[in-house]
Amino acid sequence: MFQVDQVYFLLDCGWDERFDMAYIEAVKRRIPHINAVLLTYADVPHIGALPFLVRKCGLTCPIYATVPVHKMGQMFLYDWVNGHTSVEEFNLFNLDDIDAAFERVQQVKYSQAVRSQYF
Repeated sequence: MFQVDQVYFLLDCGWDERFDMAYIEAVKRRIPHINAVLLTYADVPHIGALPFLVRKCGLTCPIYATVPVHKMGQMFLYDWVNGHTSVEEFNLFNLDDIDAAFERVQQVKYSQAVRSQYF
């Protein structure tokens, strides 16, 4: 998380591949203060916690990603969840949670200026 003036940004919503809940607890405490999420890359260390934070922790701020990060990220998480649920129990989030999270992502072009009530 970083701050510019009075605006708080969460840079990526990654999670380690062990899905350590300590990370979630740290982010959860800050959710009321986050004004926007910026997604930069389509893998678990960058977007792995997004479905959980949106569906289970109440993350409601604007979420921004480039078109490739949005499309590849959603497909990557589909594949990741399907791969894990076929060999072990994984119940932190499901395909519906992924869909709900990515429906909230505002796709932007590379170098596109974005206006918000906060910036």
